[in-house]
Amino acid sequence: MSMITNKHVLAALLVAPILAVLAWYGAGFLGDGEELQAVPAQAGDSYPLIERPGCRYPGGDCGLSNEDFKLAIALLPSGQLRMMSAVPLDFILVGLVSKNDQGPVKALPVSAEQVRWVHNFAVTPSSEDRLRVVTGVSGATWFGEVALTFTQSGD
Repeated sequence: MSMITNKHVLAALLVAPILAVLAWYGAGFLGDGEELQAVPAQAGDSYPLIERPGCRYPGGDCGLSNEDFKLAIALLPSGQLRMMSAVPLDFILVGLVSKNDQGPVKALPVSAEQVRWVHNFAVTPSSEDRLRVVTGVSGATWFGEVALTFTQSGD
């Protein structure tokens, strides 16, 4: 007897997609709680920034993000670190995690809107180093760390 002609298998093949769709909508109704809704950043609180995937690959586009907050990062061969944000920032502190750790240093704003910032490293960081960034927006603090692997040339 073939499996397709078995009435139990045939019933299961017809009912399973219907049950899957009902389970999808049921889970959506159960999960619609306010605790899952994104809330605006509150002054005085700290929030982590997540390393974007491009930071981990040679020649990638690097940045940090958390919901709508995004910070693009570029390190020039001259050792100049450039950062760009979509929102005006109060300050940016940068530091290096390496053999010779560099403590936090204030970056300088390049634009009057304070969306572009630069920092010139005395010695160009290597691709094995990690960059730590702390920034402030309207009284809230954002912090994150990125690998400098993206500074290697991509093949």
